[in-house]
Amino acid sequence: MTHPVGNPPGLSPCGFLLLDKERGRSSHQALSPCKRQYQERRAGHAGTLDPLATGLLFAAMGKATRLLSLAEGQDKEYLVAARLGVRTDTLDLDGRVVSQTDAPPLGGIDWEALIAPWLGEIEQVPPAYSAISVDGVRAYDRARKGQEVSLPARKVRIDHVDVLLGDSPLAGTGWELGDVTLRVRCSKGTYVRSLVRDLGDALGCGASVSALRRTAIGAWRLPDVQPQAPGIPELLPVADIFDTLPRFVLQAQDQGPFSHGHAIPCLLEPCEDALVLDDTGLALAWGRVREGRFQPKAMLV
Repeated sequence: MTHPVGNPPGLSPCGFLLLDKERGRSSHQALSPCKRQYQERRAGHAGTLDPLATGLLFAAMGKATRLLSLAEGQDKEYLVAARLGVRTDTLDLDGRVVSQTDAPPLGGIDWEALIAPWLGEIEQVPPAYSAISVDGVRAYDRARKGQEVSLPARKVRIDHVDVLLGDSPLAGTGWELGDVTLRVRCSKGTYVRSLVRDLGDALGCGASVSALRRTAIGAWRLPDVQPQAPGIPELLPVADIFDTLPRFVLQAQDQGPFSHGHAIPCLLEPCEDALVLDDTGLALAWGRVREGRFQPKAMLV
């Protein structure tokens, strides 16, 4: 078995993968080959991508899954193609067409005025076909069974929307001539499909997503993705992925208390997120610092 950098033989895999998910596969399916390659059942990802969507999937293996919450809270960036004049039940072209009508010419739309009400912090209604849990059941499971799904609006933040007319970076992934492409920068929890729905409704013709690609999660971008051919990329160490977190090296006299999960002395300033490393640079734990002491939140080895 291949071992990640910093994890010596004998230790379970613990690290991260930056994957470029293909269209037509679920996020779970995209992660399955990695689980088989590393023979590790503990695997997860930050932010689900629908089968229609492609792009950056931030995945973790082994005890690194305990740090996925740090990635899930990061801002996101997407490229999304919208087909005006088409409404579907899933808000994308994988769904059943609910209505279809003529759309206005793209060049005749005042895009700045159209988008302005959706910039900043807004209340957004998530799609019925989403992974949100309703009484313990995923909303998309209820919707697929024909049950009525009514989700409350939630606060999200949309920082910027660029409009790309003409040829699109999404060509070949579902975009067709006549679709409009948007580059969206937004907060965690924002549904780009809902944004496309709302813009289409504001135009009076409706709109659905024809292609969607996640290009960034926080500081991690698609150019950072390692080539996956011919095999699975190497696991990236925790300390490298979270390279901006404060960190310190575990001292010999603190190894006993630390191994039992006790707080240990450190010289870091108070913070919610920090790493403790061994003398080779391997991340041993993630935790918080209070009054000169490091308290582990999650042990990594």
